[in-house]
Amino acid sequence: MKIIDITRSVQEAPIYPGAAPIQVERVADMAKGSAFNASMITVGSHMGTHADATCHFIKDSSVGIDRMDLSLYYGPCLVVTVPQGEPISRKTLEGKIEGCQRLVIHGGGKSYLTRDGAEYIVEKGVKTIVTDAWSVAPLDMEAEIHSIVLGPGLGVIENAILDGVEDGEYTLCAFPVKLAGCDGAPVRAVLIAGD
Repeated sequence: MKIIDITRSVQEAPIYPGAAPIQVERVADMAKGSAFNASMITVGSHMGTHADATCHFIKDSSVGIDRMDLSLYYGPCLVVTVPQGEPISRKTLEGKIEGCQRLVIHGGGKSYLTRDGAEYIVEKGVKTIVTDAWSVAPLDMEAEIHSIVLGPGLGVIENAILDGVEDGEYTLCAFPVKLAGCDGAPVRAVLIAGD
């Protein structure tokens, strides 16, 4: 068995335009006489490798990250490489994702779903999408693409790191932090290869 960490540290991950960077402040420091070390962390719910909750883009949804089905974040997955920097359309995915429950998209951090690509993923019965881009959608289509995939309850994990990961079948394990009612949360995402 091989465990491949596909999680970006929050400090190194690309920051979404307009988002504040993470702040880590040491509030108790053994080097300064404290009995222990402790830190205060200020971070957005969509920083680093993270999962989106249904309520992130679905206005009338009350499904926060704590109410997402945990099976979305664990189980068989398929890593598929797509052309870097090109839109991920239906044509890009046709014949590549049949029977796939959890789809891991390796696009060099620069490939985003088109409307028909997102619709195709839903149509094929995929339950979870993982991407190495900071979002499944380009900036000008965020609401539209997220609504297509989050509306029917798919899991979305963004900002993974897939450098050196070969295409093929793995087991995904990427449970989000349980934050009641929150629109998203950080995950520690890994791919497990072999038995």
